[in-house]
Amino acid sequence: MKLSIRILTAILAIIMLVPAAVSCANTNDPEDTKGDAITTAPEAGNQQTNPEEVETQITSNIPADLKFTGETVKILYWQDVENPEFFVEDTNGESVNDAIYTRNERVQDQFGITLDYTGTPGNYNNQAAFISTCLNSTQSGADGHDIFAGYSMTGATLMTQGLAQDLTQYPIIELNKPWWPATLIEKATIRDGIYFTSGDISTNYLYMMYGTFFNKDMFIDIHGEHSVLYDLVHDQQWTLDKFIEYCTGVFLDQNGDTVASEGDRFGFTTINIHFDAFYTGSELSTVVTNEEGSLILSEDFYSQKATDLVTKVCAFLHDSGDSWILNNSTIFSQSQALFTIDRVHLASRHLKDVDFNFGILPIPKYDLNQENYRTCMAFPFTTYVLSVAAPAAEAAAATLELLAYQSYLLVTPALFEESMKLRYADAGDDSLMYDIIRQSVVIDLGRLLTTQVNNYSYSIFRSAVNSNAAGSWDSSKKANGRLFERKIDAVNTAIEKLG
Repeated sequence: MKLSIRILTAILAIIMLVPAAVSCANTNDPEDTKGDAITTAPEAGNQQTNPEEVETQITSNIPADLKFTGETVKILYWQDVENPEFFVEDTNGESVNDAIYTRNERVQDQFGITLDYTGTPGNYNNQAAFISTCLNSTQSGADGHDIFAGYSMTGATLMTQGLAQDLTQYPIIELNKPWWPATLIEKATIRDGIYFTSGDISTNYLYMMYGTFFNKDMFIDIHGEHSVLYDLVHDQQWTLDKFIEYCTGVFLDQNGDTVASEGDRFGFTTINIHFDAFYTGSELSTVVTNEEGSLILSEDFYSQKATDLVTKVCAFLHDSGDSWILNNSTIFSQSQALFTIDRVHLASRHLKDVDFNFGILPIPKYDLNQENYRTCMAFPFTTYVLSVAAPAAEAAAATLELLAYQSYLLVTPALFEESMKLRYADAGDDSLMYDIIRQSVVIDLGRLLTTQVNNYSYSIFRSAVNSNAAGSWDSSKKANGRLFERKIDAVNTAIEKLG
């Protein structure tokens, strides 16, 4: 495969069009595992809780004879992405690697185009540089990029900066098809336009789903048969209270130092960047749209339910004695915790060689009144944008659609079925749990707009839980909420200029 891979070696540091939130207002990386990160999250979308309802034979309507005249489609991507997604040099026998290679080959062969990938840093801490490179690209004429593929927050930034095309203007992009998740399309639709998207086209979209992992062997030793957990999920009774109940009393001073420390056994362990999953899992959102299509702060943010959630989670994490939330994410993999909450790529990254059996469950519901499970998305997945100055716009739009469709056919099955459900899950129950987690993904518009809203979409809740500030939650929530609303107003003003 002739992929022209060019790594940019010089990028502008900060461009004045990038919101101040990226460069100076709040530089705490929401995915940083060091220090006291501050955070919040969530929102809802269409969900399916029955895996048997998922259609697997959907086909694309791309004309079989559609060809372009040798165009090169140029894609600028964030090279510091956490898991392989965009291209690979060759096949190597590894299923996901080979699926990515085959996908790209099929796209090039079917359309008669060349995919030209250019990598540049673009993770949370490099957003400003990535946006700057995108802006520079739009001013480069025929040498510019057609597609920008960046860290999840950058799609909305590119939209508000006027650098993204409305994808609904290209009928070949079938945004109602399953390779473009309904929950994302719903939340990314701004005044009838869709300026960024994700889904099967991004391997990291699947890797970054949140789940609840548990140590099966430890559960059996402490509570008995672990199948009760799967029964709770199927019966819609896997709730926060039930989760806390199973964590309670698990602490064991294994190293005999009479204080909670890394050598002990805990009911639950996680790090503060994962607190977001509790908020989203409780069916709470941050930013929604009103009847006029404008963005507003969700009523959930000021709700009694949000207050009660902070109170309950703080008491469990800080006062129960059964939780360990300091900056050590290896406690669970060392068989020193019964439960952990993390992105599902924990299984492939850190649990491949553990000496215990583990299982996975959805994030617990807030209570029995909540109808569905809600899966939070961690930030490091990719949003795709069609540049306003794309030199080969029609070919690029078709490429986006075919990349997504071929990912749906090739990459997702390889990643989801083999790498996640089968290779790293040791029972059929766990495979089914992965299905439920995937079908319960919801997208919070506030999280997509995190950069534009000065990180308030994750920082307020996460900071309160991290600092055990349940007592001051209401007052701080109101003060921060007013600042949050001002940032949302600024986003609305930017959106109005899109035409």
